[in-house]
Amino acid sequence: MEVFNFVVAIFLGALIGLQREFTQQHVHLKKFAGFRTFILITLLGAILGYLGGDVDSLLVIIGFAGVFLLVLLSYILTHLRDNVTSATTEISAILCYILGVMCVTGYVQLAVIFGIVIAAFLTFKEKFHSIAKKMKGKELVAVIKFALISLVVLPILPNRNYSPMDIPGLSEILTGLNFDPFMLAQLDIFNFYYIWLMVVFIAAINFLGYFLVKMIGSKKGYGVLGFVGGLVSSTAVTLSMAGESKKYKVVFPFVLATVIATSVMFIRIIFEVAVVNSSLLSTLLLPMGTMALVGFGLAFLFYRKKRNSQKKIKEIEIEQPFALKPALKFGLFFLLVLFVARVTQLLFGQVGIYATSVLSGLADVDAITLSMASLSKNGSISNFVATTSIILATVSNTLVKAGMALMLGNKKYGKIVLGIFLAILAVGLGVLFF
Repeated sequence: MEVFNFVVAIFLGALIGLQREFTQQHVHLKKFAGFRTFILITLLGAILGYLGGDVDSLLVIIGFAGVFLLVLLSYILTHLRDNVTSATTEISAILCYILGVMCVTGYVQLAVIFGIVIAAFLTFKEKFHSIAKKMKGKELVAVIKFALISLVVLPILPNRNYSPMDIPGLSEILTGLNFDPFMLAQLDIFNFYYIWLMVVFIAAINFLGYFLVKMIGSKKGYGVLGFVGGLVSSTAVTLSMAGESKKYKVVFPFVLATVIATSVMFIRIIFEVAVVNSSLLSTLLLPMGTMALVGFGLAFLFYRKKRNSQKKIKEIEIEQPFALKPALKFGLFFLLVLFVARVTQLLFGQVGIYATSVLSGLADVDAITLSMASLSKNGSISNFVATTSIILATVSNTLVKAGMALMLGNKKYGKIVLGIFLAILAVGLGVLFF
């Protein structure tokens, strides 16, 4: 196992060193560290960490001081010689030493994650610069707001379940109105930390989709448009493509984008469930994955037909990555779905949950997905009920988008989208129940 940790350290040093060597070769600027040097720095950290036995040992600290002085001297000489102010290579070298130490002191998994992230940041430098150059003031404000709600607000919220009986004054009022105290005690779904965590989670997914649009651009092709748009909102893609389909006789490109966006929605649901309650995947993965595969397969058929079309691609309208008001609305809607699902379960059993899922799916799939995953995780409902509820909400939401395509788009476009969506849903429901 110790040898494996040293191998991992060498690999991480080679990965980051290769990226730095590649960059230096292409910009014709020689810095102090390249492919071999980065491997040696990471290996030095691993050896000293192994001999010292801990991250705060004297050997590790001396080694860090030595690497730091070497890096500092290199930066000063490079600046004096070439008038270069960038310190990316020098900072990367310091991080590589730390990664080497982490690999042999019990943090190898974190070291691998951090190493890959560092290599990715270095590799996509131009993309990040391009995003910063294109970024608007409101987008920067949105990033800061997201950091505040996730790193400042979230940690201070209480992480425990409350019921109406736990709220002073409210419990007396409800009891005075002849509400059953036992039933009220079972409505312990008010966990403010968890509710806000779900807000942060959905906002993070939307951030990813939004910045993929910024990096890739939604005018690269209808397939790309459908994919990145589906990460943010498959409904927005459907509305946009429905409007575009009325302007042209050729509808295949617009069908392609719509079907891919909805197929991505199925993948997004799988991801959300995997994060919140992975035990649900045993019953959800097959039907939801099958619907995604059928959608992508049918989309491929339209991709082959759309290649003959040279219609100009319209960029879909995607809202800024984060705004506080929509986030609060989602949080309230998520709480409402949790509350209604729990009440209807207590009053009507599974039928009440299924009815709530269908109604919720008319407006939003994320809220009901996270709600059902949460309720099944704490044992309030079975995995089968949760899976069925999520799929019913997915069916409801997909049919709503089919209705949008029929009512707002070209007749041919609407009929094709409806047919494809019905085929996708039929396969998914068939897999679930049979």
